[in-house]
Amino acid sequence: MNFKFKLRKGKSKATIISELRYGTNIRIRIATPYSLSVTSAKYWHPKNQLLKIPNDILEADQINNYLNLTRTKIYTEFTKNTSISIADKNQITEKLRQIINPIRNSGEIKQQDSSRSKIVLNYYKWYIDFYSNNNSPNTGRVLSFGTVKTYRNARRFLKDYLNFRNIKSFHFEDISKQFYYDFILYAQKCDYSRNYVGSMIQKLKTIIQSAYDEDLHSNGEFKKRYFRKFHEEVNHPYLTDKEILALHQLEIKNTFLDNVRDIFIIACYTGLRISDLMAFLKNPKIELFNNRNHILITQKKTKKSVFIPLKKIVTSILEKRNGKFPPYIHQNIINREIKPLLRSCGITDMYQIEKTVGGKTFIESKPKYKFISCHSARRSFCTNAYNSGVPLQDIMTFSGHSSEKMVLLYIKASAKEKAKRASDHEYFS
Repeated sequence: MNFKFKLRKGKSKATIISELRYGTNIRIRIATPYSLSVTSAKYWHPKNQLLKIPNDILEADQINNYLNLTRTKIYTEFTKNTSISIADKNQITEKLRQIINPIRNSGEIKQQDSSRSKIVLNYYKWYIDFYSNNNSPNTGRVLSFGTVKTYRNARRFLKDYLNFRNIKSFHFEDISKQFYYDFILYAQKCDYSRNYVGSMIQKLKTIIQSAYDEDLHSNGEFKKRYFRKFHEEVNHPYLTDKEILALHQLEIKNTFLDNVRDIFIIACYTGLRISDLMAFLKNPKIELFNNRNHILITQKKTKKSVFIPLKKIVTSILEKRNGKFPPYIHQNIINREIKPLLRSCGITDMYQIEKTVGGKTFIESKPKYKFISCHSARRSFCTNAYNSGVPLQDIMTFSGHSSEKMVLLYIKASAKEKAKRASDHEYFS
């Protein structure tokens, strides 16, 4: 028997996978729960099968401890357990999977396995339920709450379409070019945005691919070029540093609204996903190093620990509260209450958003403050940091984006702002 860890590189990340060779004919590969950014892949030591020290990976010690412990468990289990038959690949795979990605209840998994079906909606439900408790083969992690919610919305969307077309039993083999375009046409008639429909297609492709990998069907239509997710960049607004400062200087006598304002400003200068910020406010943690206080948080989506330096404006918010953060307030309430506060500090210029809805170009025009929500704060962080010359890789460190492509979607700098940033480079001096 031979066991080792390897690095499998993708476009945006490199996943640490395990490989077990048992006998002469059996080779089993299973992804571990850990992956690295492509830029950090250089710290992988193929001979030692560990991360080199030092490196820029925050959870490096945790990963190395996991790799060492897992390697020991594997050799202990497979060298002492003589009841495992070399001929039984399924038995070996299951035993390896239990060690690489421990599961809660094997009986529960057997029950879930039996519910897998060639009927798309049934398999869709199995996929959501199963990977809500077990590591996904795509990410090596359990699906987050937000991701599960998106999958459920996508399944409901597909179910509505099938009901509309009076299709009682929709199998994977029924997926065709005609279905793809009719699915999009239905979404357009329902006045869904182009990006929303693209997200539904992306989730459906993941489900089809998963069932295909498990040999539940052999329909390769989803691999063809026409069967693709689409996306358009929408010019959502962000708040400039000047506008955020105006909000900070706004005199607010109501304690509750003061808390709303301060939470929103903290979001603007940390770039945290709103779910992460809400979780942080319930149990705030700060660490002092490099002569500066940093927020410490483990992101729900990526499971990575992130340190975010506090700007002076955030420090001043803490100082007026005797070093404490404002209390937790639900994001829906913040979305509602932040708009009149922004109106009060003069963020009232007309703003136009252009996007595709129902297959047609739609332009919505109203005062800028009406477009602002908690998500605008994250967009403001990325854009203002970019305009200030912060490298994309450093922005990603704080925002938690997995690729430059993703973080660029959040940067709403105008052509003039992008030109100014480039012209300030020493190359043009």
